[in-house]
Amino acid sequence: MATLATAKRATATDVVVFRVEDVSCGMNILDVQEIKKIHAHTPVHRAPAYVRGLVNMRGHVVTLIDVGHRLGLEARPVRRAAPAIILSVGDELVGLLVDEVDDVIVAEPGDIVAPPSNLGGVQGRFFEAVVRTRDGLVALIDKERIAGAELDERPPAMRDARR
Repeated sequence: MATLATAKRATATDVVVFRVEDVSCGMNILDVQEIKKIHAHTPVHRAPAYVRGLVNMRGHVVTLIDVGHRLGLEARPVRRAAPAIILSVGDELVGLLVDEVDDVIVAEPGDIVAPPSNLGGVQGRFFEAVVRTRDGLVALIDKERIAGAELDERPPAMRDARR
């Protein structure tokens, strides 16, 4: 699977930029179904700590993922009206809980580079590329890995459930 960093891109990519604490992150806008404020959620007992709960969105169950916790930041309660970036991962909908959605930027092919090799470890595996902007760097999130899909880290009941 080609990532944004390794693909030979001839065109610009629109990137949704969001913040998790002081980390500027982003993802390809084509991966985003919508951005929604979460007002209430249902906790999932015995789920991994990064799974903050479930919400019903127009008849579809959406798993809420705490991006900050996945990146090794301290877990915090889900705040009222927290923004969630809704995307499809496999055959499921996932909501990435973030602190703030900033903007959509246009990333030119020459501005998208592979993440530095020293960005390894648990947190580094969640980044597929880095975008250089006028204002700094934006770490592009790998949606499969941040959602836990690459190792199928979900609890068995969530893995086996079908919508």
